[in-house]
Amino acid sequence: MERILCPDKLDVDPNSPAVQKEYKHWRKTFENFINECGDRAPDKLRCLTNYVSATVYEYFADATEFETAIQVLEKVYVKKKNEIFARQQLATRRQRPSETIDEFLRDLHRLSKDCTLKAVTAEEYREELVRDVFINGLSSANIRQRLLENQALTVSRARALDRTQHI
Repeated sequence: MERILCPDKLDVDPNSPAVQKEYKHWRKTFENFINECGDRAPDKLRCLTNYVSATVYEYFADATEFETAIQVLEKVYVKKKNEIFARQQLATRRQRPSETIDEFLRDLHRLSKDCTLKAVTAEEYREELVRDVFINGLSSANIRQRLLENQALTVSRARALDRTQHI
C-alpha cells in the first residue's frame, strides 16, 4: 500500500507562480505516505531527504530534526498572503461569460480562503468593510495599487499614507 502513496520528489522553483499549491500538495502526499507506514515508518528526516531534489535539499541540509527541516521548507515555499489584496481580488471578481454559476461560486470560495477571516467586533468588521470599499472605489489605479501593497491597513492609515506620500 505504501508504494501507491509514495510521493514524487519535490523539485519546484520557489519563484514559480504555483509554488505554494505544489508544495502543499507534495507535503500532504508525503505525510500520507509516512502515516500509512504506521509502525514501520522510516526516520522522517531521512525519508524527507529521499523525496526532495538536490536543489531543495540544500535549503534544509543543516537540519538535524524533521520538524526543523519542514519549518525551513515552509518558509521557502509558503508565502504569507496579503489579506488586503486577497479581499480586493474577491470583491472585484466577476462571472466570466463562459463560466457557469457553479464554477463562479467555486472560484469565489477558493479566493475567500486567502482573506484570513477572524472573529472581530462589529466595529472592527465595519472598519474593514469601509476600507475594502474605499480601496475598490478609488478612481486612481495608482493609489489603489500602492494601498494594496500593504499587509495591514486601516482607513485612517490609508488616508495618512495619501497625505504624507502623495500616492
